[in-house]
Amino acid sequence: MKYLKMLALAAVAAGALMAFIGAGTASATVFCSTTTGNAHCPAAQRWGVQPLKMSIPSGSSALLVDTSGETTLDKCTSSTVEGEITNAGSESSTVTGTVSSLSWGGCTFPTNTLEATKLECHWITGTSNCTATADGSFRVTINTIFFGSCIYGVTSGTSIGDITEGKPGVFHANAVAERFSGSNFACPETSKWTGTYNVTTPSETTLSVSTG
Repeated sequence: MKYLKMLALAAVAAGALMAFIGAGTASATVFCSTTTGNAHCPAAQRWGVQPLKMSIPSGSSALLVDTSGETTLDKCTSSTVEGEITNAGSESSTVTGTVSSLSWGGCTFPTNTLEATKLECHWITGTSNCTATADGSFRVTINTIFFGSCIYGVTSGTSIGDITEGKPGVFHANAVAERFSGSNFACPETSKWTGTYNVTTPSETTLSVSTG
């Protein structure tokens, strides 16, 4: 009986320790309209639940490159990400949002988004920036001349780039996408998506990432 009590106490202690560790390491991220460095963002300066839009500025482009040979598969002179911040974050939660539209224009080949879902933004220690990760699958189809129809995308948990502080804030797309089912067999197995997107909505607003 004494042994069972000791086991029970050990289990309770272990559970308490895990809860404490979990609380101490919970992801904490907010978007702030003022530069804070490593300090917490003042409540009045925190971004709330609101629409979010990011676009490639004029003169720039988004690229999809074959990772095996560095061959450019597709180049688009315009691209826009539209969605909404659905969780503004806090001292214990991460900024998350939905992507309602990922559009492409001026592309080498016809390019369309088949699926766009959610994103999370995780603070990069010691900076005012964060890493954006997919919370679900993203799939884009490209109808190429050389390989036929290729479908590329990322799955949940994949890093797709960083958001850096600025007025406007900037999303630097940098993601290795896998070839998805439904692609022509000749399509390269992986490709890399790169591009620089400025935050256009909200406009004229600083985006600085803080821990809460």
